[in-house]
Amino acid sequence: MRKAIILLLLMSGAFFAKAQVFNTSGILKSGEAAIGFEPSLLVYDGETEFMMFFHAGVGLGQNIDLGAKFGVFGDENYYGGDIEFFFSKTLSLSAGAHHFHDFALDGTANVTVPLARGTKLITGLDMDIVFGNETKIPLWIPLGIRVSVGNGWSLIIESEIELTDEAYHYFGVGMAYGF
Repeated sequence: MRKAIILLLLMSGAFFAKAQVFNTSGILKSGEAAIGFEPSLLVYDGETEFMMFFHAGVGLGQNIDLGAKFGVFGDENYYGGDIEFFFSKTLSLSAGAHHFHDFALDGTANVTVPLARGTKLITGLDMDIVFGNETKIPLWIPLGIRVSVGNGWSLIIESEIELTDEAYHYFGVGMAYGF
């Protein structure tokens, strides 16, 4: 019960936003949950902004999970959520929405490649459709490493490399806990 209350509190402010619990293809099983935190840097045209992200996810069953993400301490808060679908042990697709300066829809193909015991390479393709004064479609390539450190904890180092002018570079190092 306590786990469910903690998860609901983390997710309550962030239901409608992009948020796979980090960019991995892993899907939470029904009844499983995960939380995480990630100090991050966003680099826009040479300007750097610090943000602290909090992640949460819950398995819905049938190889589907729901995620939420909340970012604070930047120029503007980030609110987001997504639903992620399993295709194989190394591939998942997610769709969601978020608000960060403007409202946006998200689509991500997550690829996770095992490297060594407990260590995985994270990559894929991330796309937003941003609805502001004009519609923009920024694209990124996520690239990172996930290392299991035991007792449900994982260290995750990730980046998102901008592919289009509308995107920004993203760098984060965080921890995730699954239960």
